[in-house]
Amino acid sequence: MGAGVCINFVSPRPGVRVLAYDLAIGLPTLAFLVFLAWGLKSSLRKLQRSRSHIMATYYGFLWGITVLNLFRCILQMVQTGSSHATSWNVLWLLTRFGMIALEASVVVYLLQGYVASGRQALLNTVIVSGSAALLETLVKVLYIFALHVPLFLYDPSGDMRWSKWSFWMLHGFAAVLCYAALLVLPFTQWRELLPAKASFYRYAVCMLTLYTTMAVGSILVGSKLAAGYCVFGVAVWLYYASYPALMYFTFLAEFFADEQLDIDLLYYSEMRDAGCFDDAYDDSFA
Repeated sequence: MGAGVCINFVSPRPGVRVLAYDLAIGLPTLAFLVFLAWGLKSSLRKLQRSRSHIMATYYGFLWGITVLNLFRCILQMVQTGSSHATSWNVLWLLTRFGMIALEASVVVYLLQGYVASGRQALLNTVIVSGSAALLETLVKVLYIFALHVPLFLYDPSGDMRWSKWSFWMLHGFAAVLCYAALLVLPFTQWRELLPAKASFYRYAVCMLTLYTTMAVGSILVGSKLAAGYCVFGVAVWLYYASYPALMYFTFLAEFFADEQLDIDLLYYSEMRDAGCFDDAYDDSFA
């Protein structure tokens, strides 16, 4: 992969149509959206029976992020004028806000363990993850619109400057520390906070590897090495093209595919409709 191709892939430029960039992210996103739509009816039926506010929130959020990501790719393909930089930045900010909120919510929710009830855990998760995503978005807004550092787009006046790539380096290192801590946690006295599921730790390893690649690529680009664009580009592509699917198959697929759970939920729904459970019991399924 040539450095020029990698530059266009990592930092798209308004006024320059880069179909390879948009298609590389847009096609996997479209495929996952079709997958979600294919199972929509059965998924909604299971969510209705379970009345799980947590699963419903994650499922709805996943739909929103996937649609927004696809819309961003389509908009970049049809808007080729250099005057569209603002709309591109806004869509990037919205997409990143949603993905960071979703990513942070997974960690926040799991770290609560069994301390909070279903609804309380969901409320805590939304507040903490939403606040973290909002804070990062505000920092990006400051960089882009106040300091005129184009974090998402190519900077014709000097794209390899540290004012841009130090942000992505620090962002990558912060995420690396977070996921490394999650992988170390099972060997400490707080190991019971996290689920004893191999799929979660595979997820953490994937995210740790992705952010390590992103941080290394940022350092290389900031050091004026064009090859860093290719390293960073791999991480960017994996994040936008595959994170929603990774999140789904790690945390939601088992819930929607469990046939025994279908039977249990149907039985519970019939008993609930018959008035056999009180509100306090219902809260345990939230």
